[in-house]
Amino acid sequence: MAERNKLSKDQQRYVINPTELASYKNHLAAIFDSMSEDALTPWSALFKLKVWVLGPVDLKKEASSSVAITYSEVSTQPMARQTQYQVWFDSRVFEKLNDKDKAESILEGFLTSLYTFKNLSNNELCDLVKEAHPGSECTLSISKGADDEKMVQKAKAVKRTLTPTVYRKALVQEDYNNIRRVKAYILQQGGNLRHADLIVKMTESGFDERVFSLKMKTAGEAKDPSIMEGEAIESLFAQAKALDKTQAICHYLQSATQAGCEVAAQRTREEVPGSGIQQVLLSLTVKESEVKDVLLSEVVYQVPKIKVAKYSDLATKEEFFLVPLTGVSMNERVVGASYRMNYLLAVKAVVNKTEVIKLEGVLSVPGIVTKVTQDESKGKVLCEGAMATLKDKSTDVVVIAKSDKYLGSLKEIMKGLSPIPPCW
Repeated sequence: MAERNKLSKDQQRYVINPTELASYKNHLAAIFDSMSEDALTPWSALFKLKVWVLGPVDLKKEASSSVAITYSEVSTQPMARQTQYQVWFDSRVFEKLNDKDKAESILEGFLTSLYTFKNLSNNELCDLVKEAHPGSECTLSISKGADDEKMVQKAKAVKRTLTPTVYRKALVQEDYNNIRRVKAYILQQGGNLRHADLIVKMTESGFDERVFSLKMKTAGEAKDPSIMEGEAIESLFAQAKALDKTQAICHYLQSATQAGCEVAAQRTREEVPGSGIQQVLLSLTVKESEVKDVLLSEVVYQVPKIKVAKYSDLATKEEFFLVPLTGVSMNERVVGASYRMNYLLAVKAVVNKTEVIKLEGVLSVPGIVTKVTQDESKGKVLCEGAMATLKDKSTDVVVIAKSDKYLGSLKEIMKGLSPIPPCW
């Protein structure tokens, strides 16, 4: 697979991991988590099957060796091209996009890469898996989905199509239409996307079905560092409880103002009705010191495992975490209803020569419900949301902390963010 890594030294410095881009974290990470819930391998692991390059590259110059070329809606210049083993993005076109459009372009590039794997034989695809994930075993098997009749029928179809008949063929308009149809479906479903339904949609749209059954096992693979669980979560929630009756500063990111705040925090245990299971809840109430009205009043669950987002501070390069909190589900599920998505802001610290997770503050992002749909299969009302328009402090992004550290980075992270409504 020498072609996969056939890059000059100058080109190598533009190699990226798309899942580390802010636009992916803000708009795609939650969707990919949902897609991966019942998958044999996390969908995000498939990014590595091709080398991604983001730099000031002349895409037209190499067009003849491409299997796919895509254009930006804001330019007549090509934005991305793909060879059989590489994805090239022209940064001069890509950087003109807003955060959400960047994420959609990454998603289209990802789907295009999966679609073009039909050009590879079984052996070539397995060789690619082993090179992209050193130490992996490539197992092309049928995904288990016996509880889903549509999934079973599509799985049977996979068996009949494991050996592709097309070799190194460039995409035609019908292929691009198939890719964009699946892209639109994924964006429409958002965090409610089910792995089995996605497989059905992709199979109907001519994707290479083998990617659904790729099972990549890496010997000695470390735990996903972006997963927080056990003692780390317990420690963070205990530190959040310790905020009770403390003074902090409310930093309003969009209006660039601040005020002294009083924090109240309570941690309780409640039994889930009829189950005998105890659930831990944390309630946070925040108000400005000189104001009667409450700014923030939220109740969240302490779940056993949380997918966290890691960032590097723009100024200090220090790593910090945003730990999303699962709030109580919304009762009023109508367009225009307001809500807040809350995060614990945390860093790694060393105390008595031991590395610990330290709580630095709380980030609260205001959202508004933009779309409500009835999911008959799940028997509930689902919601889509967006960042609330700034009107006053009640609709501002607020960081409750004792210092202004990380504010610059958080402002950048907030650009284009769409907080997910708690319509569980």
